[in-house]
Amino acid sequence: MTDFDKEILNLPYNLYRSAISIRSEITRRLTEEFKDDFTSDYWYILNIIIDNEPVSSAHISEITGRDRASISRTLGCMERLDLIRRVDNPANKRSELILSTKFAFEFKVRAEEIIRNVVSSTLKELKPIELMELNRMLSAISI
Repeated sequence: MTDFDKEILNLPYNLYRSAISIRSEITRRLTEEFKDDFTSDYWYILNIIIDNEPVSSAHISEITGRDRASISRTLGCMERLDLIRRVDNPANKRSELILSTKFAFEFKVRAEEIIRNVVSSTLKELKPIELMELNRMLSAISI
């Protein structure tokens, strides 16, 4: 096996390890800040909702690549935490649309500060240009 082959095989491991580490730290800090079980997923999905509202849960599922049942459970938790509210879809009485709440905007601002701090401390060894390049390269990954 060549050194390049070893690097290729290490890449998924390093991506997974990094993602889990950053996600766990963000969730820990959000939970600490808001005194409830807030996860990084809530921030991620909330951004999708705010950028597309009103939005259906099916559309959120499409954008995130997560199954509808998983999105439905996450939305239920977000509703319990007053991040979102559901309203009837006037175009289709069998479906609902998701809207953000006033608290969602307060949460988003505070969450983004926490996320910036986590990412900054995690990637402190990278120069700004390297961070931008890393973000560009990660954005290019798709299946």
